[in-house]
Order: sequence, then structure tokens, then C-alpha cells
Amino acid sequence: MLGSIAAFVSRPPRSSLCFMSAYGRPFLLSLIVVSLFVMAQTILWFTLPLLAFDLNEAGVDLSLIRGVAFVPNIVFAVFIGVINDRIRKRVSFRLYSALLLVALVALWLGVRSGQISVPALVLFMIVFNGIGYALGNAHMTLIRLTVAHDKLSDATALVSGVYATLATVGPAIGGFALLWLGHEGVIGAMTLTMALACLAAFAVAPDERLPEPARFWPSLAEGWRVFRANRELVMMTVVIVLTNAAEGAFSVALLLKLKAELRLDPSQIGVVIACAGAGSMVASVYAAKLRRRLGYRFAFFWPIWMLALGYLAVAASGAFLILCTLSFVIGALTLFFDVGIWSYRQETVEAAHMGRVAGITGAIFKIGMPPIILLTGLLSDIGWLSQAFIMAAGINAIAALFLVFVAGWGWPRRVLAS
Repeated sequence: MLGSIAAFVSRPPRSSLCFMSAYGRPFLLSLIVVSLFVMAQTILWFTLPLLAFDLNEAGVDLSLIRGVAFVPNIVFAVFIGVINDRIRKRVSFRLYSALLLVALVALWLGVRSGQISVPALVLFMIVFNGIGYALGNAHMTLIRLTVAHDKLSDATALVSGVYATLATVGPAIGGFALLWLGHEGVIGAMTLTMALACLAAFAVAPDERLPEPARFWPSLAEGWRVFRANRELVMMTVVIVLTNAAEGAFSVALLLKLKAELRLDPSQIGVVIACAGAGSMVASVYAAKLRRRLGYRFAFFWPIWMLALGYLAVAASGAFLILCTLSFVIGALTLFFDVGIWSYRQETVEAAHMGRVAGITGAIFKIGMPPIILLTGLLSDIGWLSQAFIMAAGINAIAALFLVFVAGWGWPRRVLAS
């Protein structure tokens, strides 16, 4: 099934055999492993905040479960990058997949026994997302090792497209599954999903040469030097701090609007969230081509403004179909924007440093998300949910102006063909 999805979102359409020949077995197997994890993570990110809200009927609890998911990225990402640069990817894929399965089994047992609480969900989200980040970080390096340089942008768009496909079906599946199976059934199904990922992880065996052993702190310092030397990546990273915070505020505000304000059932909430994934899936087909045609600055800059307008439009809307449409558009813009930063990082950082630079940037990317997400929950509880959408739009505007006046980009224009 994942092979069919990948073939659908790749550009141009090809047969399964040609697709495997173009990207290679290690890349495809690793994509299957990570995709199964992303499926489980997407459904849990949708269902567990709703479980937390149902426990106490508090928006701050919902936002807390969403916000703590990013704590591992901030605290551990830099160290995870150094570790992943020092071990073989076949080892990392097997280890991380097994640990994720153990975490899910523990969560399922807790829900089944009725011993579940908001603090327990917080602990699970920290552990599960920390290990999941380590798996994703290893995957970034594996892409750089196994894909030719001239195909990196396409491979990144392909991976984004598969993730977008899973983001499309994940919330919808989660919403309907909550109605039919309840939280225990949903978590049990995700446990089985990670069991399949563990089996696939043992088939990931890229042809790689382990780097010469190096001391931990000097190795980390080298990663920082490589990152700082890439000024354009540094400027883009500052912007991502702001846009990620805005996106986090928007996603939590949207969930609270649908759950607490509009009183939609889980299946309807899942459909609205799934529309964002559908937009991302469509955008993934064209993202790499448009980025090359428009230039990386243009493709990175202007979606920031359009997303800000989308956030304000959602704040002013209450109709189900309109919210679905806006969710689709915002999902497409977000994917297009994300491909811009991921592709630039892949193209400008050598494979030997990718784990460390990805870890450093990954930690910085998420640093503004927990406080802004928690603030969104607090605004909802005091009746200021609309202000959370306005805050998200304002943060995006600040990010775009930073590029214009601080990074020195000016107002980027489309690259003209020579």
C-alpha cells in the first residue's frame, strides 16, 4: 500500500519497478518504517489531546498534550543528531522502532486498566516523540546517503507527500475509530502498527561506512560550526522558530474551535483536520518543480503571508464546509513552505554532518512551540479563542518582516529563466 502511495505522489508517475530502481531498496524500506510510525503518531496526536480534554473539560489540558510533544525536540535533538552520526542506520532503525513499540504497549495497558491521567499522557508524549524524533533524524541522514544529489529535492518532496497522505487519512481514521472502538481500541491498533514497523526495520540495511570514532563534545561543536557557517540556513531557522510557533497556536486553536466551540463529533473533527493532509498531498506533487521554477527565496517567503491570511479566515469562519476548504488550502501552503526549508538543508549540508545539523536545527525549530501552544489553551479557557488565531497570524507577519529587514532578503521575486 505504501508503495502505491509513494508512486502516486512522485513526479512523474512511474511503474513500481521503475520507482524502486530510481530510489533504491534502503530508501524505500526506511520510508516504510518511518511511514508506519508517522501513521501511528498522526492518529495519536489527534486522539490523545481529545482524551485529555475529555478527562477534565479543560482547553489547557488539550494544549498541554500537544505542547509537550515538542519538548524532546528542544531538549534532546542536538544530542540525538550527534549519536545518529556515530551509529549505523540499520542499528538505529531497529532500536528506535522497538522502543516505540514498548512505549505504545505501556500506554495501551494503562488505558485498558483505567490508570490514565493527564500527567501519564504527558510522560508518554515526551517519551514517544523523543524516540520518534531520533528515528526521523536517522531517516534524514539515510536519505542523504542513499539518494543522488540531483534527486534530493524530489526525494524530499516524495517523503513529504507520503507523510501528507498519512496526515490526510490519519485524523479521519482516528475520528471514526474513536466512535467505533474508543481510545483503548485506537491505541491497540497503533500498537499493532508499530509492531509491523519493527518487522520492517530489520530489513533496512543501507550500504554505509561508519565514521571514525570521535569524542562527543568536539563532534557536537563541529556540527555547530557547520550550521553557523551556513548563514542562509541560520536566517531561515530563525524564521521557522516563529512560523512553527504560529502553526502550533493555529492547530491547537482549530482543534479547540471544533471541539469546544462548534461541538463537532470526533469524525467531523477528523474530516476537517484530514482536509489539511489532503492539501499537503496535492501540494507535494508540485512542490519540487515550483520551488525550482520560483527560486528558493520566493518559495519560502510568500507562503508565510498567505498562511497568516488563512489563519485569520479560519477565525472568522464557522461553517463546516468552509473550514474544510480553508484547512485544505492551509495544508497545501504549509507543505510547500516546509519543503523549502527541508530541501535547502538537504542540498547544503553534507551527509557526514546531516545528523548533527538536523538535530541542531530541529531543536531550534520547535523552541517557541510549547509556550505558545500552552498560551493558546489558556486563551481558550478565558474565552479569547479568536485572539489565538490573530496571534498566530501576527507571528507569521513578524517572521516575514524579519526576512525582509534583518536577513536582507528584501521582497523576494520570482527567478527569471535565463
